[in-house]
Amino acid sequence: MEEPANRAVLVASGEDRHLDELGRLAETLGLEVAGTLEQTRRDGVGYLGRGKREELRDLVRKLGASFVLADDELSASQARVLERDAGATVVDRTELIIRIFEAHARDAASRLQVELADLEYRLPRLKGRNPELSRLAGGGGGGGRGATRGPGEQQLEYDRRDIRERISVIRRKLRTEEASRAVRGARLRSGGPPKVALVGYTNAGKTTILNRLSGAGKSTRDWLFETLETTTRLVEGGGSRPDFVVTDTVGFIRKLPTQLVHSFASTLEAARDADVLVICADASSPELEEEVRVARETLRELLQTADGSRAPAEILCFNKVDLIPHHRVVHLRNRHPDAVLTSALSGEGCEALLERIYETIAGMWERVELLVPHEEYAIVSRLHGRAEVHSRRHTERGVLMEVTLPREDAARYEGYRVAAAST
Repeated sequence: MEEPANRAVLVASGEDRHLDELGRLAETLGLEVAGTLEQTRRDGVGYLGRGKREELRDLVRKLGASFVLADDELSASQARVLERDAGATVVDRTELIIRIFEAHARDAASRLQVELADLEYRLPRLKGRNPELSRLAGGGGGGGRGATRGPGEQQLEYDRRDIRERISVIRRKLRTEEASRAVRGARLRSGGPPKVALVGYTNAGKTTILNRLSGAGKSTRDWLFETLETTTRLVEGGGSRPDFVVTDTVGFIRKLPTQLVHSFASTLEAARDADVLVICADASSPELEEEVRVARETLRELLQTADGSRAPAEILCFNKVDLIPHHRVVHLRNRHPDAVLTSALSGEGCEALLERIYETIAGMWERVELLVPHEEYAIVSRLHGRAEVHSRRHTERGVLMEVTLPREDAARYEGYRVAAAST
């Protein structure tokens, strides 16, 4: 049995309640969910109403819990009231997700983004975190012009100043990093093999799908945000099928804290730059349709911020079908006839997903053989920047190249084509 110090009671109020997901977030940080408490109407003073707060206090004592986890972001005053009445440490949804991101941030940019989110979250809560400091009065003891700030208020101001200065430093560093990423992204978009991004709700098994498609050996533990950073692998087509790169991205989630939107920067770029988006969802989830809706809405918002370039094609993939009964599989096939059903764990449906990806790429990309005269060698250099070059050799008549490139680009080189390779 877990130590009592790791036990938590989950609480939620209002109409938009998702305690199952909150429980998975808690387990990701090693907390044991000991109990839950809900109410349909949110209280502005203490998040839960007075009667529910008394019920919570009794539940915390009965279960020996040390934490109360709220399914929403709380104001400093709400957190104080709830913590006082519950007799346990209160952590809201935003802070919980920040701690998970903090634990999973690997690269320097991700760590800076999470630190920025943490500081922006903490800044308005300094008074709540140090109430005894703000009560210390100084000098004249009144609130008039002759009053001076006491040491507690001064310390709060020092804390705020330090945090604001650190926020400014981090933002400058991130602007530099974003500029570098933009340059790298432009280079990637300008050439190379077709790009496929695995996107969708968190814990849909995207990393396991990546492993099946590419043979990558990444961790696939059943934790939310197991992969905070993106991972890209090459999938070799062989024969007439083109190679493509596949990227595993951070999963979407309901009520993502606004402070953490920038922590998805690399994931959002991967989705924007992709030729094909595979929208992954957990077929066994009781809220499958809602999770697909959240994923698609997030993608719609993302793609609206793009630079007007061609929108990527989409493939809907329901993973983990090994966890649902046959009648549920039939229902999903009837409701979503275009979706691919897979079990990345067993391999079921993964070949069908691979074929769907190739079919989609074939509708957008073309593999062709071109003969470029020596006197037009600049075209060879241009192709290296815009296409995936499979082979290249010099002949008496010019440079013979086999390349895969977007169909609209292929049409521009029609006069150099030797023969269209089968796609």
